[in-house]
Amino acid sequence: MKNSLINIDKRQKEILELLQQSEQMTTLELAQSLGVSISTIRRDLNLLEEKNDIIRNYGYCSYNYDNKTDFDQSGPERIKQAIAREASKYINDYDTLFINSSSTALKTLDFIHSNHLTIVTNNVKVNYSPHKDNCSYILTGGEMRFPKEALVGDIALNTISSMNADVCVIGCSGVSVEDGVTTKILNESTINEMMINKTTRCKILVADHRKIGLTSKFKIADISVFDYLITDQFCSQKGLSEIMNAGVKVIQIE
Repeated sequence: MKNSLINIDKRQKEILELLQQSEQMTTLELAQSLGVSISTIRRDLNLLEEKNDIIRNYGYCSYNYDNKTDFDQSGPERIKQAIAREASKYINDYDTLFINSSSTALKTLDFIHSNHLTIVTNNVKVNYSPHKDNCSYILTGGEMRFPKEALVGDIALNTISSMNADVCVIGCSGVSVEDGVTTKILNESTINEMMINKTTRCKILVADHRKIGLTSKFKIADISVFDYLITDQFCSQKGLSEIMNAGVKVIQIE
């Protein structure tokens, strides 16, 4: 697994170097240049787009020269990592953990020190996360949605409904007291709702300042069902006060 992660990282750096040398490239051109399959390149591009390293358009992609997240200490990638690190502190040995399709929620696995966990997720990108030998990883199964590589549908719901988790870490597209916690995708909202309902001890919402006060298309749950909201220092204090008044403990990372 370690060698696999090293190879993925090396290949993604090579993709970025190629895109800096060319104005734009197609998926096929990248696959031919690196001697790998188109499906492998697509997985790499999904991750690079999520990190804001590239810009994808129909049929081609280009290097994102405006991405300053590696240098700007308020950048979204650094914030996601800090939020995920804080969320990892609420996970104990032998816990069963639900992780949804959120990239921030998935990053929690990068910082976990607990052992003998059972990690249940509909996020196929867990394959690219660090794995611990003494932990079990369960993919829900189901219909895969691209480009997020999220599993949805009845099979995923049935898997989650048959389990009880100690902790869930849930990301979202928007959160407000008035409209609750919301997401862009209907099928994902039902998965997230099931994860919350089947969690017995600690329900954690992870969302950076860009999500606070926003409302997306489909409601997952009321904000009050969560025990913790972990966010960053750039949030509107008015919005956070309303959330705290709803009974949620708000943790702001620096």
